[in-house]
Amino acid sequence: MDIQRDLSKLGLMLGDPEKYAEDMGYFKGKPEAVVIARDVEDIRKTLEIAREKAIKVTPWGKGTSVTGAAITNGGILIDLSNMNKILEFSDEDWTIHVEAGVVLDDINKFLKPRGFFFPPDPASSFMCSVGGATSEGSGGMHCVKYGTMKDWVLAVKVVLPNGEVVKIGEPLQKNRVGYDLVHLMVGSEGTLGIITEVWLKVIPIPDYKVLRVLAFFNKEDDISRTIINLRKNRIQPEIAEYMDSKVLEVLKKSFNIETEGVGALLIDIPEFSLEKLKESLHNSVLVKIAENEDEKEELYKARSFAYLAIKGTSKYSMSEDIVVPVSKLPKVFKKIRELEEKYQISSPILGHIGDGNLHPVITYDDDSKDRAMEFFKELCEYVIDEGGSVTGEHGVGIQKRELAIEQIKKHNGDEVLRLMKKIKDAFDDKGIMNPTKQVV
Repeated sequence: MDIQRDLSKLGLMLGDPEKYAEDMGYFKGKPEAVVIARDVEDIRKTLEIAREKAIKVTPWGKGTSVTGAAITNGGILIDLSNMNKILEFSDEDWTIHVEAGVVLDDINKFLKPRGFFFPPDPASSFMCSVGGATSEGSGGMHCVKYGTMKDWVLAVKVVLPNGEVVKIGEPLQKNRVGYDLVHLMVGSEGTLGIITEVWLKVIPIPDYKVLRVLAFFNKEDDISRTIINLRKNRIQPEIAEYMDSKVLEVLKKSFNIETEGVGALLIDIPEFSLEKLKESLHNSVLVKIAENEDEKEELYKARSFAYLAIKGTSKYSMSEDIVVPVSKLPKVFKKIRELEEKYQISSPILGHIGDGNLHPVITYDDDSKDRAMEFFKELCEYVIDEGGSVTGEHGVGIQKRELAIEQIKKHNGDEVLRLMKKIKDAFDDKGIMNPTKQVV
């Protein structure tokens, strides 16, 4: 192909497009060419030729997106996974500087013996890249207390669509110079440029004892009421995760979890909050406290692998990413179960219930695909009407573009969409960066 020939002439390393044809959400596409980036110069050269020839460009971290954010039909895909160095760490400034291809868990493996940690922890943190997590604005289990990627990114190095390399932001705890362009890049899904390096805040590992509690319930309403009670009692959990009975049943095959009722809350709290937690548990039928670090880690791993385990129970699955105010959780649980009945589709529920972020996994096969899509759409539209969001951490990608536009129009208005379009044009006037993703 001509573009592959042109890229080869530039001395770029090329990959096999077939290996980049599907993400974890089953979204499919095939790039015309794949560049395996070894450094910033490889990316700069690629974007220069792409701009000159008006060829679309899509960045790829580890392919863990479940929304099609890194999938492209045609064009050039740039794989950043080989750019995986930890460049600098400061135990005085509490910052770490890494390349975009570093696996998120590897940051914490590096930090732990030094007494620090990086809180955002997507379920895919054992395989996702920091560049991808930054581009997606990812979250995770610890985000109920510590926030998502946007709360931890201080600065980024970006190759812009015109080939210019810029550093945006400063590795400082405070910086009020200029517009906050850093947070335009966080969650931009590769539509404004390609993130190549990231400066992150880190914090010391807490020196107080954290308990891991697994509580089971007979009614989902009791589970959501417990989360509301935590808020009312001013308890700040380190994590607050939900797994329904369908999720737990699948996990029993791999993890030694005693189950009861319709589902469970997995909650981390400081030891000094235990009595308040017990007061907040609404009609729980079984409460277990992890007895040692190995048991704590086993429960954490079970929740981390829950989506992959559910994926294996059906031919296809869609992981929802809805967010609602915590006060609306009882209504949303009820709606999901009504939709299961209406469409005759099974939807195991897991998610970061502590901050109102649920991941109903809509499972289906070839015969039930249309019903699954209707389920998905109706649930998202319900969440929008309830003042929630169609995505809290997975991003928009291909999956939710039209629904994201609908949400912005209803909650924010057409003028906000026009402002977003102007921002896109200011960064990418040729429209080559990951088109059809995000909302403009």
